[in-house]
Amino acid sequence: MRKTERQRPTMKAKYSRFAVFLAVGFALFILALYAHASYDGGREFTLTILHSNDLHAHDESFMERGRSVGGMARIAHLIKAIKQSHKNAIAIDAGDFFQGTTLFQKYGGEVEISALNQSGYDIVTLGNHEFDNGPDELAKSLKEAKFTTISCNIDFSKVPELEALVKPSVVREIGGEKIAFIGAVTPELEHVSLRTAPAHIKVEGEKWMQPIKAEVERYKHEGINKIILVTHCGVELDKELAQSLSDVDAIVGGHSHTRLDQPVWVKHSDGSKTIIVQTGCYGRTLGDLDLAFNKKGELLEPDTDYHLINISDRIQEDPALAAYIKEKAAPLLALRQEIVGFSESEFDNRFNGTPWDSPIGDLLCDALIEEGASYGATIAFQNRGGIRARIEKGPVSEEKIRELLPFENHVILATIDGEHLRSILEHSVDGMLGGHFLDVRGLKFGYDPNKPPGHRLVFVLAAAEKGEWRPIKPDGAYKIVVNDYTFKGGEGYQWSGTSDVVRLPDLLSDAFHKYLIKHKTIRAQLPNRIVPVTSGLAEFVGKSQPKLVIHLPSPSTKVILQYGEDLGVEPFSKETISRPVPLTGLAQPVILESKRAARRQSTELTVDTKSPGQSRKYLNLVVICKQSKSASLKDFAVSYPLANQALLPFLKEKEGQAASTY
Repeated sequence: MRKTERQRPTMKAKYSRFAVFLAVGFALFILALYAHASYDGGREFTLTILHSNDLHAHDESFMERGRSVGGMARIAHLIKAIKQSHKNAIAIDAGDFFQGTTLFQKYGGEVEISALNQSGYDIVTLGNHEFDNGPDELAKSLKEAKFTTISCNIDFSKVPELEALVKPSVVREIGGEKIAFIGAVTPELEHVSLRTAPAHIKVEGEKWMQPIKAEVERYKHEGINKIILVTHCGVELDKELAQSLSDVDAIVGGHSHTRLDQPVWVKHSDGSKTIIVQTGCYGRTLGDLDLAFNKKGELLEPDTDYHLINISDRIQEDPALAAYIKEKAAPLLALRQEIVGFSESEFDNRFNGTPWDSPIGDLLCDALIEEGASYGATIAFQNRGGIRARIEKGPVSEEKIRELLPFENHVILATIDGEHLRSILEHSVDGMLGGHFLDVRGLKFGYDPNKPPGHRLVFVLAAAEKGEWRPIKPDGAYKIVVNDYTFKGGEGYQWSGTSDVVRLPDLLSDAFHKYLIKHKTIRAQLPNRIVPVTSGLAEFVGKSQPKLVIHLPSPSTKVILQYGEDLGVEPFSKETISRPVPLTGLAQPVILESKRAARRQSTELTVDTKSPGQSRKYLNLVVICKQSKSASLKDFAVSYPLANQALLPFLKEKEGQAASTY
């Protein structure tokens, strides 16, 4: 429970930090320290963990929605101030402090290591992006580190330089108490980073926790009763770790870029609990975790406090680190002043959990299609993990392009058959809405996330002549364009079934640069290519005059029918549906109110498929289900192609074919 909820005297201690930060006054600072020391509440020892994760070389502050956020000089000021007032404080980073800005591209990690050193970090774990320049370059960087680097589930036996620099874990004595810190990285390391070799993950698959469990058991047998995991695994795997390791008190995590404003507590059968924390990414926040223990070394949930400190221009900068970063950034001024294009809207890159296509991913796929136009490419793919920055409204500089696409990924052209194309899309929607999710161009597809992995695609349509969309054929040949990271197997993709492979000399960032030069202005478009669906909520019965049978999940519904010229995805107004649904917007909708008795399970509508008009190529259906007068709406939607005066489902003509719906 947060201290602010209980109004305990220790709340003043927490506020004392902000007194220091904001220079409110020395008297309040002294009062707060006294209050912090005077409260007992059963606690014997309190450990303060200041933590960050996924900094991604954001050493400088940056503008976001008109505000200055982040910056290692500000974080350094906070860490030093809190350590000065709290003797049992330690600073930790949970990995991916490399890669993501032009500072890293120019200096290869030198600035990041120095910033962590100057900020007073004590312990870090490795993330996948620490390997972006290979193990040898990582070793060179870590030789300059003043902090301890830990990771217990990577085998460095064939990289002796790293083996000497990275420990599985470390024990620190703080306030007279021994505390074990154990590091771990995602078991998918070698799938998301292609430059780890000859280092490799010790155990993959279902037994991936073994090295971590072994380290926990070792410390337990040594009598250490305070164990902290520092992980770069993502919040979902952190939950699995917490559920399996009851002797772990806290997990300081990273990798999934999850901002946990409230901690996740996992309760064990013996009554103990494990707390999970994570700060988001890019140094927007600094985590502040107070772990309270009793005399037995048991974690006390009521006395444990956690919150995120927003890193803004209200926080002072550490002068020495600010000057150092400014000096290192000076040679990048030309890149920042080179304006390539203009954006009329924001493009956000925080979309890893978005189950439909993203505007920024769609934009990059459009650029890839233009890059592959001379080859005849009609389908483009872009993995979301390769998109590393947002585009603000306004001028777009060359530096922004390099931050958006920091990896030196070349453009690949190839031909793939329809069967393997489907397998690529199945892998994209296998249930992990993260970095390997593909945005597309030249395809429209729907998938059912409730179906088993490998069987989630409901329909896949490819662009054809004259603006038509047709189902892909298993033996069809499709010309594609994709970045070489994805094509070489990054994030587990297997590109069997390809031929005529050509590697262009241009990078993905070059392709986007040329796209901006050509178009001059860009604007975010509504998602219109990927639709998550739920199968079986509606079906068509009959052919000559088919009836649409809707299986209603609530007593009253509003059914909207709309004819259009094309498939698409557009949002309704906030009063109806707040997320994208498949609608073209090319024709006025016909709105039918349908109310049913509570016992009725379905309603029937007769659908007119014979009326002439250019806007009758597709029928779009939306069903809005009112749960109550005040509750939010639950809804689903679907588009159907109309052909030969008959209504055809997406996959094949079949009477009674189940609809593909939200």
